[in-house]
Amino acid sequence: MTEQQMSISPHKSTPFGIPLSVLAEITHRCPLQCPYCSNPIEMSRAAEELTTEEWKRVLKEIAELGVLQIHFSGGEPTARKDLVELV
Repeated sequence: MTEQQMSISPHKSTPFGIPLSVLAEITHRCPLQCPYCSNPIEMSRAAEELTTEEWKRVLKEIAELGVLQIHFSGGEPTARKDLVELV
């Protein structure tokens, strides 16, 4: 364990500890046009999204912090062909 990892603990990260869950917006792509949608007006293109390997690294780091749940959101998470691999 590195010194940085050792310094992150539920008692030191925030007054409330490590979050139990994280909401990850893995894409802004979506085939729908819902009038109430909160996606940015200027949607990110698929080429600008994190790659599968980048997301796997992020998810691993989140787990190492002690987060117990990850929630995938976006746009439409099923627009990503790697969704099953990320889950």
